[in-house]
Amino acid sequence: MSTTDLASSAPWLESLRRSRARRFAAVRALRRRRGFRAGAGVALASLTLATGGALAAGTSSGGAAAVRSAGSSVAAVQRALGIPADGVFGPQTRRAVKHFQRAHGLTVDGIVGPQTLGALGVSAAAASDASTRTVAATTTTTPAGAGVQAAVSAALSKVGSPYSSGATGPSSFDCSGLTSWAMRQAGIAIPRTSFAQFGTGSSVGKGAIQSGDLVFFDTAGPGASDVGIATGPTTVVSATTHGVMNHAIFDSYWGSHFVGARRVG
Repeated sequence: MSTTDLASSAPWLESLRRSRARRFAAVRALRRRRGFRAGAGVALASLTLATGGALAAGTSSGGAAAVRSAGSSVAAVQRALGIPADGVFGPQTRRAVKHFQRAHGLTVDGIVGPQTLGALGVSAAAASDASTRTVAATTTTTPAGAGVQAAVSAALSKVGSPYSSGATGPSSFDCSGLTSWAMRQAGIAIPRTSFAQFGTGSSVGKGAIQSGDLVFFDTAGPGASDVGIATGPTTVVSATTHGVMNHAIFDSYWGSHFVGARRVG
């Protein structure tokens, strides 16, 4: 009977190699089922787990994206950001990371390192791609309807767009202009102003906010004078005076101006 030297790193490295192979196979299978295509010349961004625990988009020496990690590590970060958790670190995820970093005073580099993980409330263990998980297990569906989630995606696609009072898109927005435009892209009609929007749908408790809910603040005057669309239980995308960004709901600034939330669609 043969024995294995447990002090040697070889068995552990081989186990890690097999785990990663299974993970990547699961990712490819999921992407095929969902109809993803990678055309010639199109670079696919991905997530890589660096030595220091940082997550970042990786590229090969030739400049094309190198798929080094995907699955639960990426999905954990995406869920914390309040964006669709498909387990692939693409352009939308990188943009969301940068805007989260900017909103929280972190280094804006698109790399999910220890500081960004801490700000997101994601532990290093949750960010690691455990071999016992599968991509299917980490892809979640929120209770909100598909239409509302389409509105969230539409709003996130405008992150970085400039603010302009009275603007309703598609190149610039004010707060309620963004929410009404995004909902319209999903086939959902809501009133134009934040005050009128506060009277739509049903009230949502502070601890029950989910992606797709309208979240209201009083930053522009008394009452529901400001509005955004929740991208998760603690984050919202809104047209601020600094432009459209994905930011916290309950930090020291926004939390002090929180008015309430409504569920539509």
